[in-house]
Amino acid sequence: MMMTIMALKSPNMNEPKSSSPKPTSPMPPSDASSDLVDIRSFEGASGLQLIHGYGGNSFRISGERYSGSVLVQPRQTAIWKPPTKPETLTIDDLLLHFGDDFPPLFILGIGDAPMDPMNDLAAALRHHGIALEVMSTPAACRTWNVLMSEGRDAITGLYDVA
Repeated sequence: MMMTIMALKSPNMNEPKSSSPKPTSPMPPSDASSDLVDIRSFEGASGLQLIHGYGGNSFRISGERYSGSVLVQPRQTAIWKPPTKPETLTIDDLLLHFGDDFPPLFILGIGDAPMDPMNDLAAALRHHGIALEVMSTPAACRTWNVLMSEGRDAITGLYDVA
């Protein structure tokens, strides 16, 4: 299985750089006028919700474009309206969407690099048997694709980034 390779927008993303390894699977369709950062796909996706791009307050996930923040599960993506300040996010905000079907790992992409470890949320999730990983949204997008390539059971909540 080949892993994802992140590539920043260049003047012509359709022209592969000669020094870059060529992916064995085609890139997902991209928006010609898109300001998203492209993430190359990997083999064996088989219907998983993979993040192919982010930026401009939107995401491209498995060929669909979503504006605003999103909650991504292995086979489903939904628009998410989290609190404006990530540090005010509570377990109730999350359990409202998932109830008892919450997987053992929650990846939270909060936009920029986290300044607050969100210990209260981590403790509340841990009480329910759920581990919390807090990181920037770009790092969470890449981490999500790695977790999906490994067949991990997780959910990611992604705050949109400009």
